[in-house]
Parts: sequence; structure tokens; C-alpha cells
Amino acid sequence: MRSFLAWFLTAAALVACGDDGGSTDPDAAPIDAAIVDADPTDAGFVAPTLLSETGLYSDIGTKAIAAGVIEYAPRWELWSDAAVKRRWIQLPAGTQIDTSDMDFWSFPTGTKFWKEFSRGGARIETRLLQKIGTIDDVSSWHMVAFQWDLAETDATAVPGGVVDDTGVNDIPDRAKCRQCHGPTRNPAIVLGFQALQLDHDAPANGLDLAQLVAADTLTVEPTADGNGVFFPFPVETGTPVVLPAVGYLHANCGGCHNHRSEVAMNTVPLQLRLRTESTYRTTWAATPTYSTVVNVPVTLVSSTGSHLVKPMDTAESEIFLRMDTVLGFKMPPVGREQIDPAAVAAVQLWINVLPVN
Repeated sequence: MRSFLAWFLTAAALVACGDDGGSTDPDAAPIDAAIVDADPTDAGFVAPTLLSETGLYSDIGTKAIAAGVIEYAPRWELWSDAAVKRRWIQLPAGTQIDTSDMDFWSFPTGTKFWKEFSRGGARIETRLLQKIGTIDDVSSWHMVAFQWDLAETDATAVPGGVVDDTGVNDIPDRAKCRQCHGPTRNPAIVLGFQALQLDHDAPANGLDLAQLVAADTLTVEPTADGNGVFFPFPVETGTPVVLPAVGYLHANCGGCHNHRSEVAMNTVPLQLRLRTESTYRTTWAATPTYSTVVNVPVTLVSSTGSHLVKPMDTAESEIFLRMDTVLGFKMPPVGREQIDPAAVAAVQLWINVLPVN
């Protein structure tokens, strides 16, 4: 980790602070590369039309990542119809992430996030989230996807979205980006780069919470326990059953279903996003997932199950039923067109070991 930290600090010092350089129909055709997305919330910002203009690569031909751009992987992944994904972050030099709310981080102006999607070994799209303002709102974030050409020489901005492959998750338009990354659902805007998602031992050359703390990147630093874990959950004996299931729900459902979500809490007050406060980690029953979901009767008329989660009964567990379909009221409602078999199996196993009261 020491060599990684030295590289991180050196690379961060090289990062410049300046900017470098639709339709709401998710099935809209690609726009011409010369058309710049002119959304009024980005007034004064010159949107890049090519991925090579965003600062991700020092040489897009060789796919060499630029200095100061650091790869990371979340602890639990968002399912995207089996796409292989890579993610990077770039923080402006000399800045810190505001972690005064440890569950919902606030990023400095100039922060950039990229997420690359590949299928069958071929790059399909890379998404960019770039903070161009000062507040935590969609008006402060430029969001757009870039579609790779077949030769993978570059990728072109497609703010109107595109159907890239029938039967799998499409490249989203900017309205879809805002739908998931809106502050009325998640105050942090960014979903996967946060305390619980980074509290793991990152793969080689990856970025994790311990490295962010060591590099003095956070305004409020958490403290690790004797095992190097900052936010430990209850220990499970044998092969973990609970954490894989609630972790999946945290990553795939907690972006909308959390205690700060105005949209979700006003409809169905369930919370599937885990929380950092120790009060919510003393026992599994204390987690928001258990307290707001397990043995809780459903209230929506569209539901087919009797409970949000009914112990030892997946046929009556609404959350499971919505995971296990691509029709009607599937969950998540956007971003997938296929069932995640591993997640379905993990949640089913968890439900089947829950004690019946």
C-alpha cells in the first residue's frame, strides 16, 4: 500500500483544476458528433464530444490512463446485464471530499468519474460524471455517455442515448442519468464511490477507503478497527449468507431506497441502503434493511407478494419477486433488461434462512 500511496500523492499533484476538454427517449438514435448537448443546467460549460477530450486517457490509442486518474472497484457491484465494468476517479489537486455526512459524500468542483462498459471483450460505452458547479444537484454535474466506435479508436458523446444491443441494458440518455443520480433520490449524486462501498481490500493498484484516509483525502476520517475495517458488520459463522444479500440490495436498490430519498420514502418507506453509524451495525436486525423490510406487509396495490420480505417464503416476498422478473414492476426499474441469477440466488438463500416470527 505504501507504494500505491506514494503514486497517488504524486499523481494527484499533477492534476489540473480546470475543465478539459437531449432526448428523453431511451431508444433514441445516436446524435451527430458535432452536436454539443446544450442543456441549460450546463450553461457556460463546454461539453466534450469525444471521450479523448475528457482527460481519462493520456493516450487513447494505447488506452494509457492519464496521471491523477485512479481506478477503483466498489465492494458490491450494480448489475448491468453481465457487462464487465471499470471505474475511475480524478480529484482536483489539493482538494478533499467532504465526508461530514459519512453516508453521503460531497465532492469538490472539478471531480470526474468515468465508468466503462464492455461485452464480449469489446468496449461499448464509457460514462462521465463531472462536477462543474458547487452544489450537490444535477445542475452541478455534467452527465453523459460516450459510445465507442468499432475499432475502439475513440468514443462519441450520445446525450440522446442509443440502443446498443437488443435485449441488454442500453446506453442511457442524460434524462436517465439524472433519474438515477438525482438528489431527490441520493443527495451525494454519485452512487458507488462512498464509505461502505470502499471499505474493503481493493485489488492491486485499486483505491479503497484505507488509502483515501492515508492520503488525507477526506475532511472527516473514520477510524479502522484492529482488523483494518472501518465499518464492520456482524460476523457470520461459516460461508456468509446475509452480507452478500444485503450488500446486493445496498448497491442495486439503495440508491433510491434510502432514508434521504424524497422520492422513495414518500412512496414506500423501505430502506435498502446500509448506513455507517454504529447504531445500525450492532446486529443484522438493527440494519435499515431488516427493520424496514423483513416481516413488513406490502402496501402498494401493484404488489403480488404479501410482505416486502417474508422469512422462508420467496413467493410472498415482494422484493424477491421484483428482482426475479424483467416484466411489469421489475426492480431496479431502469438499467437492466436481464435477471441477475447470482443475486437472485443470494437473496433467495438469505430469505430462506430468516427465522419465522
